[in-house]
Amino acid sequence: MSESTAFQLIRQRRFGPLLVSQTLGGFNDNVFKYSLIILITFGGLQLQGIPRSVLVPVAATIFTLPFFLFSALAGQIADRFPRDLVLKYTKFAEIILMLSAALGFILNSGPILFVTLFFMGAQSAIFAPAKQASLPQYLSRKELVPGNAMISGTLFLSILSGSLVGILLIRRPFGPEIIGGLLVTLAILGWGFMRMMPTKPAAAPHLKLNWNIVSGTWHTMATLFTEPKAFRPLIGVAWFWTAGAASTTVLPLLVHDVLYMDVSVVSVFMAVFTIGAALGSLGCAAINRDRDILWLSIAGAILLSVFAIDVLLASAGRTAMPLGGLNEFFADKRNWRLLFDFFAMAVFSGVFVVPLQAMSQHRAPEESRARILAGGAVMNAAGASFGQLALIGMARAHLPLSSAYVGIAVFSLLFALFMIYRRIKNTW
Repeated sequence: MSESTAFQLIRQRRFGPLLVSQTLGGFNDNVFKYSLIILITFGGLQLQGIPRSVLVPVAATIFTLPFFLFSALAGQIADRFPRDLVLKYTKFAEIILMLSAALGFILNSGPILFVTLFFMGAQSAIFAPAKQASLPQYLSRKELVPGNAMISGTLFLSILSGSLVGILLIRRPFGPEIIGGLLVTLAILGWGFMRMMPTKPAAAPHLKLNWNIVSGTWHTMATLFTEPKAFRPLIGVAWFWTAGAASTTVLPLLVHDVLYMDVSVVSVFMAVFTIGAALGSLGCAAINRDRDILWLSIAGAILLSVFAIDVLLASAGRTAMPLGGLNEFFADKRNWRLLFDFFAMAVFSGVFVVPLQAMSQHRAPEESRARILAGGAVMNAAGASFGQLALIGMARAHLPLSSAYVGIAVFSLLFALFMIYRRIKNTW
């Protein structure tokens, strides 16, 4: 399967509208989140007198929490009803949420913005399983890798561009009004594109929905564990989110406490990391040629380990000094090596995760696919949270920042060895 096939999919109704709609949604999510963070950090936005140092992580938690609460129910809904219908309704809900967001920004209202943030997380939690489970309905098995490559690659680019737009516009004159108008306009466009998706029948039309969040999540995870062939690649996807959360969260501390650079350098690293992840994901479409795709994930995990270790080596031996800016950063040749390490880590993270996503989608039975992938979404959220908690534990244990990258390298290598072992035994 060549990259030409991946780009041919964009022009087809069975894939193109979904790709464009989810890209616009990812852009909107990040415009909103980063605009909110900038208002908290620099604009004096408050909520119940909570200090801004606490309010920023609270915002991240509010957005993530719905994935724990509603993913199981979302998986049931996406199996019970036609998945394209679920996607169309959730994109319509985005229009209402973006109207609320626009009002919150214009009024500079913390309560409106935080309530909107929670429901945006809920909307994303419902959208994700339906999107993931619908891909095998619209794409052939050979098209799943390039399809997932396009989905992941464009999503990473929308995250980067959305975050930059939010950061750069929200504090400018009429910034809240411009941001609000942009959010509503793109939500309407996303809904319009999603309406072009062809209709497919429901996978399990007689499924009885379990509205109990606790027991529903329990049964969803139990369903996932009964499908080990789908569960194994989903473990790798969850590790991708764990490593990504740990790596990007520790980055500002690495820049400030190890490299002795200011926040402008953090922006450079984030841009390089996001572009690398997008290129790695899109590269899977070009690399994969109808071969066994497991080798891509194995190679990605091994090379991710190599460059994570080199982050440790390239950042060692720095001398304390006043914080420098971009000129000082680029003047030091050691930083070019470090920047390349982060770029390579991101590239091979994308190479690692895309084949695993395609495997999990193909291997999950049609009648329970959305529930199984919803269980994977719960694992992803748990993995991202674990990455954050691991950093807190590392700080409390007074371990060096480099420990995070050592951990990423070790666990990535262990998972590569696990895949190799399973492949040799023909049990992957």
